[in-house]
Amino acid sequence: MKTNNNNWRLLFTPDVDPYMNMAIDEALTRKCIDSEDRPAAIRFYTWKETSCSIGYFQKIKNVLKTLKDKSVPIVRRPTGGGIVFHGNDITFSIVKRRIKDNRQENITSFYKLIGESIFGGLEKLGFTCTSYLPEEAAHRSEPKRKPLNNCLSQQSFCSVTPAKYDIMINGSKVAGYAARKSQGAVLCQGYLDLHKRWKEQYKDSREKTIHLLFDNLASSFKNVFGITLTSSQLTDEEMRLAYKIRDMKYACDEWNYRK
Repeated sequence: MKTNNNNWRLLFTPDVDPYMNMAIDEALTRKCIDSEDRPAAIRFYTWKETSCSIGYFQKIKNVLKTLKDKSVPIVRRPTGGGIVFHGNDITFSIVKRRIKDNRQENITSFYKLIGESIFGGLEKLGFTCTSYLPEEAAHRSEPKRKPLNNCLSQQSFCSVTPAKYDIMINGSKVAGYAARKSQGAVLCQGYLDLHKRWKEQYKDSREKTIHLLFDNLASSFKNVFGITLTSSQLTDEEMRLAYKIRDMKYACDEWNYRK
C-alpha cells in the first residue's frame, strides 16, 4: 500500500552545526528518491553558531570579497541563491517526490504556495507583510535601501535582491527560498529572518520566538498545502547517512570552495 501523498512528516531540529544542517537535507532527499512510499517532509531548523550559507552556483572568490568577517563558517547549499547569514533566523526545507512523468514540474507554483504559507504564518503573529511580485514592483516606487559597496556585493546577498513570491516587510526581504530538482525528488530550502523586527514588536527570548514561528508556520503550511503533518524525528538510518554526508561533503573545503 502506498503512502498517502497528503500525509507529510514534520521535523524540528534546533541548533545543528552548519555542515550537518545541509547534510540532513541531502539525506532526506536521498531517502525520498530511494523509496516511492516515503512521505514528503518539511523540516524546520536553527543553527548552532553564526554561519553563512552560500548558493550552489556562487563563485567562492566573489563570496570572500563580499564577506567582512572571514571567521564565520561557510557552507555551500545544494540549492541556488545568494549569501544568507544564519543564527537568528529559522530555516526550513521541504523534500518531496517529483510528480511522475512530469518533466516540467512547476517550481514557480511551488514557491507561490511556500510564500502563501509564510505570509499566513506571519499574519497570525501580527506582522504586516507582502509577497514580492516583480511586475508590481516595476510600477511603484520602492523604499530606498542603503546601498552596498558595489554591484558584486548587491548580487551576492540573498536578502538584497528579492525574487518572485519572496516575503517583504516595509520594502525589505525577510524570507526567500530556492529549489533543486533531482532524479526523483525536489528539495526546497528557505529562510525567515525576523530578528530585528521581532525585537521591535515582542520582548520574547530567542527560544520562545523560534517556537512561536515554528508552530505558526507549520499550521500555515498545513492549511495552504492541504496536508496533514505528523510530528517525526530523524530515524537512526537517516542520522547515520547525514553524518556520513557531512564528513565526506559539507564539512570539506573541496565542496564549499569548489567554484
